[in-house]
Amino acid sequence: MKLISRYNQISLPVILGLFLLSGLGSYIWIDNILVADFDDSLLEQSQKISAYVQKNDTFPKPGFADDWHISIQQNNNNNNKIVPYFATQKEYDEEDKAFVPYRSLIFSCIKSNKRYIIKVSKSMEALSGLSRSIALMSVITLLSVIIATLLLNHFLLKKLWKPFYNTLNLLKDFKLGSYQKFKFEKTRTDEFDFMNEQINSMMYSAEKDYVLLKEFTENASHELQTPLSIIRSKLDLIIQGENLSDAQSKAMESAYQGISRLVNLNQSLLLLSKIENHQFNDKIGINLKDKINDKLFQLEEFWLEKRLIIHADINEAYIFANPNLIDILLNNTLSNASRHNLLNGKITISLNSSQLIITNTGLNSSIDPARIFSRFYKREQHSSSNGLGLSIIKQICDQADILVNYTFENNQHSFSFTWGSIENSATARYS
Repeated sequence: MKLISRYNQISLPVILGLFLLSGLGSYIWIDNILVADFDDSLLEQSQKISAYVQKNDTFPKPGFADDWHISIQQNNNNNNKIVPYFATQKEYDEEDKAFVPYRSLIFSCIKSNKRYIIKVSKSMEALSGLSRSIALMSVITLLSVIIATLLLNHFLLKKLWKPFYNTLNLLKDFKLGSYQKFKFEKTRTDEFDFMNEQINSMMYSAEKDYVLLKEFTENASHELQTPLSIIRSKLDLIIQGENLSDAQSKAMESAYQGISRLVNLNQSLLLLSKIENHQFNDKIGINLKDKINDKLFQLEEFWLEKRLIIHADINEAYIFANPNLIDILLNNTLSNASRHNLLNGKITISLNSSQLIITNTGLNSSIDPARIFSRFYKREQHSSSNGLGLSIIKQICDQADILVNYTFENNQHSFSFTWGSIENSATARYS
């Protein structure tokens, strides 16, 4: 979820809650103001009636106040003075033929030494309509302000956060060893400028350390290659000698195997370094069907020796890549499928125009998908493998724009390689 969406998700319920509370509060506040104003009118009318009675010693005629309902009732207890009070009740309206709310003021008045109870009433229907209209206008105004605020926040935040997303898009394309130079745009926000400066510094440091590490690996591998070759050749001469005891032969054989592993490790590290240094940039159209058929022929005797059953469904397929890298990829994948297989096991090879799938039987447990392509990762720590074969495969796939995927189903390990198709034109050159 994007930051703007997350912001709206949090702020929208709060804004709606405030909107509802403010709308309800506005309605109650406006209604109270109108009722208070209405009560003032009732009080003013009662004062007029009291003044009329005191002056004329009689009650007003029916036409005295056409808009008001006035009821007069004699109080049997003249000593019982009524404190004026307001009341609201529904009364039947002859014009509307319905019960409508009325606001009344009840007070007492003396005429001819007799006390009377007078109730002055007026319909609140117009007042209720006015109150609802004012409340509705207030709600519409508040709602318009909230919608305008949300729209303003959406576009304003989107514009304000644009430099941040531009930085994210640049970082998405960043890859160690690609030697790309990223130029972050200058913004008018200090925080974003500071963030870009820090990221740029981190990228530069990471690239520098990565280059130093690659150079160290490559130089170390080159320096090790000569002494390892010398030690291996000397061990060959010693092993071929005739005066070695059984214990010495076994010791020399163990040392020879250790040197062989070091040589293989050194060669793998050199290959990884060359791939990362983009020393295999030459790409041509490759006929994968021919390549795989060659590998099937080369590995036929090894498979017979291990009694492996091979199922191959190979169709025409072409890929635009470096032929040496594709050769290494096929060698490593097929070698792994053979070396880590079972006696009387099975290997299935399926090739179509855009995908190669190699499946083999093996140990009845999956390789850790999160670490399978990591360098020096070995499922069994005491394995004779150097743990770089699958890492080399992954590096080759990255160089050739091939998507590699590992799955484990029905006790079978499967590697799939997927790529985009290329045009089979007459000018294409195939190896």
